[in-house]
Formats: sequence, C-alpha cells, structure tokens
Amino acid sequence: MIRVWLDTDIGDDIDDAVAIWCAARHPEIQLVGVSTVFGHVEARAWLAQELLTRLGVSGIPVLPGATTPLGAQETKRDLGSYMRLAPAIPFPASEHDRARVGAIAAAMQKVAAGQGPGASPRASLPGPPPRGDGFHLVTVGAMTNAACLLQDHPALAARWESVTCMAGRLEGDAEWNVRCDPAAARLVVERLHPRLVGLEASSYTLPRSRVEALLDPSQPAASFLLACYQAYRTNADWVESETAPLTLFDPISLLSLVCPEAFDLQHVKVLIEKDGRQRLTDDGAELEYAMSSDWGRLRPLIEGLLGGSP
Repeated sequence: MIRVWLDTDIGDDIDDAVAIWCAARHPEIQLVGVSTVFGHVEARAWLAQELLTRLGVSGIPVLPGATTPLGAQETKRDLGSYMRLAPAIPFPASEHDRARVGAIAAAMQKVAAGQGPGASPRASLPGPPPRGDGFHLVTVGAMTNAACLLQDHPALAARWESVTCMAGRLEGDAEWNVRCDPAAARLVVERLHPRLVGLEASSYTLPRSRVEALLDPSQPAASFLLACYQAYRTNADWVESETAPLTLFDPISLLSLVCPEAFDLQHVKVLIEKDGRQRLTDDGAELEYAMSSDWGRLRPLIEGLLGGSP
C-alpha cells in the first residue's frame, strides 16, 4: 500500500478532482491527507472534503494552505471554474499563510507518527525517522505549500518517502504549476530532487461522452464529480463548454507512483528560470523527469477507477 498526501489547487481545472477520486479509489493507494494551495484555499478545501465525503472517505485531514506565492503580496481572488460550487466562504487572509502551513505540518507529523489512516504506530525516537516510515507527497498545484514546509519545518521532509509533482515542460512557455510560483518550484526542485511529471507525459483527456457513460449520476460521488465537470465546462473561459474533455494531468501524475512502468522516467538536470521556464543544463538540479507515458496502459486504469463500484 502506497500512502499518499495530496497537495492540490482543486477548483480550477477538473483534473484535481479526478486525482482525488483516483487516490481515494485506487486499491494500492492509501490517501492520508489533502492540503490546498493558491488563492481561495478555504473554498478549495471545501470541494476536496465534499468529494471525499461522498466517496465514503473519512478520518483524514483536509487542510487549507498558502494563498500567496513566495515573495508575493497578493494572488487572484476570483472563484474560477467549479470553485463556485463551494458555499460563500470568506477569502482567507494571506498573512495567515504560515499558520495554515503550520497546521499542515502538524497533521503530517501525526500521520507519520502512526496517528493517521494507514499508519503503523511507532516509538518516538530522537533524530529524523527513516524515509520509509512516512508517506509520499504528491503536489498537483503550485509548490508553495511544499516550499513553505521546507522553510518552516525542514525536518518534516524526512517523513516524505518521495515527492512527485505535476509540473513542467522542458521546452516553450512555463507550465502553470511552475509559472504561478517559480520561487517555490526552484526551492522544491533544488532541495528535494522530486519526480516531475510534466506536460510531455500527462497531456491526455477523456471525451465528455465517455466520462458521462462511466459515471453513474445516481451515486453521490459521481453526481458531485459530474457537477464539478459541468461547472468547469461552463465557467472556464479557456475551454469550449459543450465539447471540453476531461483533462487528466493530475491523475496521470499520481498514477506514476503505482504504475511507473507506464512512464519513460529519466534522470536529468533541470534548471528553473525566474519566469518558470525549465531547461536541461549541467548546472541544474538532478531529478527524475517523465519524458512520456503509455496512454494505452493508463487509460483503462483511469476509466476503471471512474466507473468502478463506490
């Protein structure tokens, strides 16, 4: 069983909701916590909690995190896409970002110490615990929470067996999760040497007709996911509402943990520029990068998770 903490900006693109769905339903994944990042983190946390509740998942922490990128004074305040499904929650104050990140750190410590789902209690010993005693951190939004945790709670990284980030594009403009907080991405890449699953390996979709055939609207979780998908199509100004497919960047990145053989994972050195662009260079941080993926293997796995019994 692979224990996963998922850090997400659910509420904009629909793939975050699908990643939570897959993490909750995959038989080899134990979801031990969820944190939200960037902008209206309280509304994002409500969406994550609502989806998990409808999936029958309880007892795990779902916590809002940092609203604002490192070094920034403010971030977007609009309720984009399906974030509008959340109730009227006041926008969180950015000056409390570090306190919210501290709460995430405390919850992660409890999970790693055997006080969360899927954990084995262990004795409290001096010094950092072995990496195998913790869980896998998966970020599918801006890396701000991970970077703040590294700055404020550096010993916590010893609890992370691995770090996987949906982030990256080795050519062209910066990918969104890096571009919205390049400073955080640089810190995470340089300190943690994570696995990056970028656009080269995760840019797959499912047609709307196939999604609606897989999801049973009579089931509470499927009904909510369909509502999120409809709101995403309606409110996201960068997609065609009637034909917008289900984007899968985030669930594909998550599945690299349980199906690594479906990915072309290569050890490379990557430098993140100040504007978030990435390039291969000998003076970059060494990490594992997914150069491509086998959609023929991943598609039936995702479809099975979407259409499986609750």
